[in-house]
Amino acid sequence: MKKQRVNWQGAKGKLANWQIGMGQMAKGKLAKSIVHSAVSGSNAGRGVAAGSLLHFAVFTPARLLLHFAFCILHFAVFTSATAQQPADLTPEHIEQHGMVVTGRSTGTSIKLRWAPTSASVWRRCNEHGYVVVRHTLMRNNQLLDWEERSVAIPVGSGTFRPSRDTSLWEQLAQTDQFAPIAAQAILGEDFELEGNSESVSALANRATEESNRYGFGLFAADHSYRTAMAMGLAWEDKEVKPNETYLYRVYPASVKTVPLDTLQTENGQSIPVDYYTPIDTGFFSISTNDKLILPKVQETQADFGHRMATISWNKELFKQFYVSYRVERSEDGVTWQSLRDLPFVTLERPGVETDYMFMVDTLPMNNKPYFYRVSGRTVFDDFGPPSDPVQGMGIDPLPEYFPAIISTFEDENGGFAINWNFNVEDESNIAGFRITRGPTDKGPYQIISGQELLPPALRTFTDSSPLPVNYYRVTALDRYNREMPSFSALAQLDDETPPAPPRNVRGAILKDGSMVLTWDDNKEPDLMGYRVYMGNDPKDEFTQITPRPVSQNYFIDTVMLNTLSKEIYIQVVALDYRHNTSDFSDVAVVMRPDTIPPAPPAIKDVIADASGVVIVWANSQSTDLVRHDLQRRFKGQPEWSTVSSFPALRGEPQSRYNDTTGIVGKDYEYRLMAVDNSDLESFSPTVQARRTDNYVRPAVSAVEALPDRRSKYVELRWQYGVKDEVQLFELYRAAGEEPLSRYRSYTPAELIAELTAAPSGKKAPRNKGFAFAALDKSVNMNTTYTYSVRAVYRDGGISPLSEPVKVSY
Repeated sequence: MKKQRVNWQGAKGKLANWQIGMGQMAKGKLAKSIVHSAVSGSNAGRGVAAGSLLHFAVFTPARLLLHFAFCILHFAVFTSATAQQPADLTPEHIEQHGMVVTGRSTGTSIKLRWAPTSASVWRRCNEHGYVVVRHTLMRNNQLLDWEERSVAIPVGSGTFRPSRDTSLWEQLAQTDQFAPIAAQAILGEDFELEGNSESVSALANRATEESNRYGFGLFAADHSYRTAMAMGLAWEDKEVKPNETYLYRVYPASVKTVPLDTLQTENGQSIPVDYYTPIDTGFFSISTNDKLILPKVQETQADFGHRMATISWNKELFKQFYVSYRVERSEDGVTWQSLRDLPFVTLERPGVETDYMFMVDTLPMNNKPYFYRVSGRTVFDDFGPPSDPVQGMGIDPLPEYFPAIISTFEDENGGFAINWNFNVEDESNIAGFRITRGPTDKGPYQIISGQELLPPALRTFTDSSPLPVNYYRVTALDRYNREMPSFSALAQLDDETPPAPPRNVRGAILKDGSMVLTWDDNKEPDLMGYRVYMGNDPKDEFTQITPRPVSQNYFIDTVMLNTLSKEIYIQVVALDYRHNTSDFSDVAVVMRPDTIPPAPPAIKDVIADASGVVIVWANSQSTDLVRHDLQRRFKGQPEWSTVSSFPALRGEPQSRYNDTTGIVGKDYEYRLMAVDNSDLESFSPTVQARRTDNYVRPAVSAVEALPDRRSKYVELRWQYGVKDEVQLFELYRAAGEEPLSRYRSYTPAELIAELTAAPSGKKAPRNKGFAFAALDKSVNMNTTYTYSVRAVYRDGGISPLSEPVKVSY
């Protein structure tokens, strides 16, 4: 095959003049289309062709409306200029290499289509071929045994390669416009675009020739099933049965293995220790009963302008079904004609992706209805059902001249005569004029010239009932009811009556010094705005604080807070467009917020004993005081907690409080916080104190002595609310009239164990707390015993003896 090139200059280029007997093809539409346009930037890429088969969609729209051949050149050259060389079959690129497969049931056969996912796989499989095998998975809706499912039956010849028979390609090219593209991609000696040999695009093309072959070739296969079969990328399997479900596998005929890891010997030799196959197998499952109903293109719209229609539709919904689209136009909704001889695709720029596709059509004339519909094309070279038709017609452009008001005069009857200019030559392009009036330049505007339009030749109109202030507009309307408004013009009646004084002036000053003032809105139609005046004394002259009239019934300003004057006095006046000024409003008093904290309290005395910590302090004497808070924290800790709050007491010089909630022996820090009615705070100096420990602990309670003469012991039981801090319980006993003396001592664990082991049926203690029990077995008959118990703590504390309890044994 001799070296071939795509000629930019015309249909006589080398692509059209193959030296394989295809000279007649150069005169067809394909050769003319390929050299149709210049090239501009876009971003397609290696995955376009493979992705088109996987998702049944090739290019996606970015509001570009390009001829099919222009899209091909656009794709190829930009890819050459920006894309990198195809990744080699290496482990880091393994995810890029594989096969994608799809199928379509005709009812009696199954059409298959497959494609490689990278240019490297494309090159390898063009040389060695593709293997297509079939597995029978199910029969009569029943899953077959593994032995039968695992049998791989070759499809067709078993191995598919691109045809190298130039006569076959020449014959196919006579009727298939995509065949020359595929033949050049496979058989051409090179695949460069002719141009300046030193240009950047020429150098980039040579660097990425394989990517261009891959992209062009698979694009042609996606749009011609016969071309795909000649390329070894399609086959119709007719040896199928209607009651069976099949799994098709496609993989390279020559499976290349690559070392995944190697072992280095001492002499530097690399020994492979593991291998992998870098080209994934493609799978697809289908039966003859799987009939695919192609969807109808949705969200089709047409926007019409001057001899132009922009047709759009949602391509994102159908990217898994269609690779390109056909747009048709009709003048009667019955007979349709395609707008392009070739499939319509668009390109998408990075960062500006859209779900919609667009196409612009030039209309033969305006004001005539046209119909449009869109249908999608699949990789099996057929079309889905067309979309619902959309209808519209082109409209004439707007006139170049708009109306312009030249004067507004007050007549002797108190009305306004409005006069305007309009281009006489454009009178035939409009339906008439409409006069509107508004109280301000921004409106709202109301029609005052009636519902019927004024004649196109009219240039004057009188408003017999004007407002005190009027803004007029003259609007021309064309046959499509499009509006062409003039600029607004102001007209005012003579007026010497001032507005009424504003009422209910009020305001507030925030803690940051912002002052917000508001008042009731005046109702005069010619009201222009308000002016605000401020003073620190109602007897002094007020100062204007609004640099210009404010149109709203509120005003925001900033005032000083660090001043002895607590009140600010406000007055407001209203004025109309004739600058007639109202009387002053009533004086409004606005209070400045309090920014001075209250005087701090002072702690005068601290008394600590076993019962608690008594704090004595001198109260804050600020007049706006709300309360005192006594706060406490562990010594050295950052967080304060409030022990108690005390409302402000007028006339009380000092207060005191006994804090009994502190833990004995813990060091605390105390302070007093004063809070005023503005939530400002001040604090006393900090003092330290601790609740002292007298080492006297609570007495043991509920002591009971129960004699058991049959078992010859006295069972003692008692309650105590503490267990872990107690080291010993001491038992005191006296016989007869003897004084009590220490008899025995027990740990809490020993007493609980004895209680557990005591005979059942004994009455349990009634009081709350931990239950303890001991057995006194050294007792004599006919003797009265007195018992008492006390607790000895681990820190040295001792409880007093419990109330004595007597028992006769």
